[in-house]
Order: sequence, then structure tokens, then C-alpha cells
Amino acid sequence: MNLSAMDNDGNPVDWWFMYKVAGKSKTKSGKNIPGLTGAEYVYFDASEGSNAKLIKPQDLVNRNGALPDTLTQLYATPGASTEHLGWFFYNDEDPVSGKTNGTLGHTKGVLAFDFSSDTAFWLVQSTPKFPPKGKYDFPDSGMPNAQTLLCITLQNADVSRKLANQMFIGQQPNVYLSSPVPADLVKQSSDPRVQLIEGKTVEGNTPYSGSVPFNSRGGVKFTSIAKNRYWGLDFYNDLVGPTLHDDLDVETWEHGTTPPSIDSDKVHTVVDMGGIDLNPLGYDIVWPETDDHAKLAISARSEQTHFICVGDINFTLSMRKRSGGTVAFKCEPLWKSISSILTDVTTHLKTGSRAADRRSRRQGHGGGLQIRRAQPPAAAAQGARTGKCQKAQGGSEETRQEEGEEKDRLTRDTSAPSCLPRQAGRMASGRARPLAGLRGVRRFRRSTGPARPLRGPLLTPRIPSAAT
Repeated sequence: MNLSAMDNDGNPVDWWFMYKVAGKSKTKSGKNIPGLTGAEYVYFDASEGSNAKLIKPQDLVNRNGALPDTLTQLYATPGASTEHLGWFFYNDEDPVSGKTNGTLGHTKGVLAFDFSSDTAFWLVQSTPKFPPKGKYDFPDSGMPNAQTLLCITLQNADVSRKLANQMFIGQQPNVYLSSPVPADLVKQSSDPRVQLIEGKTVEGNTPYSGSVPFNSRGGVKFTSIAKNRYWGLDFYNDLVGPTLHDDLDVETWEHGTTPPSIDSDKVHTVVDMGGIDLNPLGYDIVWPETDDHAKLAISARSEQTHFICVGDINFTLSMRKRSGGTVAFKCEPLWKSISSILTDVTTHLKTGSRAADRRSRRQGHGGGLQIRRAQPPAAAAQGARTGKCQKAQGGSEETRQEEGEEKDRLTRDTSAPSCLPRQAGRMASGRARPLAGLRGVRRFRRSTGPARPLRGPLLTPRIPSAAT
């Protein structure tokens, strides 16, 4: 079986991003929107051009389009065609039992792989109680609030092993539904995909944080950044921002206390958004952060390198006790679209941060806690690089990029080559260049007491003891 992310027309595509609108959205003037159900979404995929933007198709998440077409591949009747197919659904809010698991990861998605075709895809998403058992559907409970989804066609089936390896120790997903173990893995009980299909996660309380670079089939470079619940620091302030070397704008479900301004590496800032306004895209649809269940972060408008992060961790203090992660990648036209629709950007600039230093130089006085408001996207974009999404270097680099390397694997490069296919509807191919913008990937660990070693045959050698 050939597995792939599928676009809105039912064709294979290298990757796609979807922002499902909030069913409680209003117009900018505060009026109700006739006919809006919350099944609508704005969409972008790898077949778009460098001047493209998020669009709102006629498809609905509960009926047709990229999301149901992608997941329907996994609802096939078991038989000879599925003998080499493996997959698992994970969600901390289980749609089968109806129970919420507050111990395992605050993480939601689907990982699927097929050995006969050497294909795989990964769906990272924010919707509780999804996907369902038996046949495709989208839950009514997911309609009122906005949701984010990212689906990637992986370079090959082995990439799914690398991602599962990190999931097993980092995201620690609550797997509630899975395929039988594929024939190719029946005698490989230590493979992390087998462990996860069987509902297992690593044992022990050793803090973990780290990143796993990986490629899509079309050569686009992504990085999965994750931490477990024993790490104890803030995910965005203390891991994502320092890993990407960027200030971040974050839009997540924030029905809880957000981290105080002091929690950071003192270099990068994290800005909490106030909501979404789709009017810059041509759609009079607006919703506040209180109606947004997204797990989205992007590089701030002041940055020269522009990352997009789609994951499953909120920007709240309670998330320090939950495992989870995000997937970072670069795509300039998509970044511009998302940046244009974020609203009410405010933050306390942290003393000693890069942004505070810039403000101090402009105003001629010391740093300290100050409020900033975002520039208009057009002004902020002046001087920033242009281009499409970022393509990865092929060949032997993939082997070197195993999770756990403690060196600078990814370097900043402001000359960003395209990661979008030269012809619409076709996946990218051929040699590609190194990823721009990631530098000095770091692994952070904090111990709050004696740690029990993480147990897992494949993973134990890669996990050093907790830092003191």
C-alpha cells in the first residue's frame, strides 16, 4: 500500500497544513456568520507557489478534502494488501473509551508506515477524541474551537522508526487504536513502532528533551522537538525558542496560567497571541484565543529566519507536567499567511533578551519589562529574505541525523532554496541544500530528585543520566 498525505483533490502531496476555523467565530464587526459550522478550514500544501497564501476551500473536515482522504487509507479492510502496513492513533482524550489520560503525553496524531511500498506519513494535530474507530469522522466536540493540523509524507518507512523512537521516550503518546504488528516487525519486539502499537512507553523518570531532524519524501526538512513530563521547564521558552534561535509568536489553548516572563534563556522571547483574524486572507472570520485549541508557534516578525511550528503543547504552566512536542519547518509563503492573521501581539520584553536590547538601543535607556506590539506584516517583512519552503540535504546526512547527537547539526543560511515542487501537484525531487536557520540544537535536562533510568532496549544507550 502506498501511503501519502493527500491533498483536497485526493492526490498525493508532500505535506499540508490546515487551520480549522472556530465554529464560534464572528465577523470583524462582531456579527454572526450565517452557515458557519466549524468544519471549514484554511489550507496550504507543498504544491502551492512561492506567492501563494492560505486558502479556504469548499471542503469540510467532516465530509471531504485532505484530512478524510489522508486518513481513509488506514480504514482499509485487513487483508493481503495490509500485511505490511502498520499504524497507530494516539490522543490523550481517547474517543473509544471516552477517558482522558492525564499521565501520558498531551499529544495527538497518527503515524502510519508500509514496508511493501517503503512509504509513511505522520499527522500531528490538536483535536481531542480524534480520529475515531471503524470509519472516518470528525467529532462534533471539535467543531466549536479552532484546531491546527500538519500532515507530512515521510521520506521512507525508516523515518517512522526514528520518529517513533522519540515518541517512545519523549512525547509518550496514549495509543488507543492500532493495526496488528506488520509482518516485517513480528520478530522485532524492541522496535519502537512495535512498542507503541502495543501501547507501551518508556519506563523511568529521567528528564528528556531533544530534537529529531527528518525529511519528507519531497526533500523538505522538518525537525521534531519534544520533551517528557520530567523535564520540568517551559516548552516554548526553554526548548523551542533556544533550539530554533528565534523569538516566537504562540497561538495555543491558554485556559490556564501562562509562564512568567522570567522563564526563558534570557535571549529569546515568547509572545502570546490574542486570536485570529482571517480578513488579510480575504475571509471575514475572526475568533479570539479563548476559542482556539491550536498548538501553533511561528518566528516573530522581527526575525530574519521564519519557522512554523505545529504540535500539541500549550503555552501554559500546566504543560510542564505533560509530555509532548512540536514539528518545526520553514515555508516563507505559509509563514507570511500565518503571520498576517495573528492578532493582539503583546509581551513583556525580558531583561537581557535580544528584543529588549534592540528596544534599549532605539530608545537610549536600559532594558527591563516593557510592552511591545507587533508591526504590521508588510513593515515587518521589509529586509527579510524571500523564497519558498526549505529543502533538505539528501544522501548520507540522513544517517548522521539520529536523535541524540550533541553537536551543531544544522546551520543558519539566509539564502533559502525552494522546498516547493517546481510543478504544482508534484512532489519535489532531486538534490537539495542544507536547512537554513537551525543552529546549536541543545538538549536540556533538569532533575528534581533521583531518577529511575528510562527502560527500552532501543533507547537506553541514547539517554544519559539526568543532569544534577
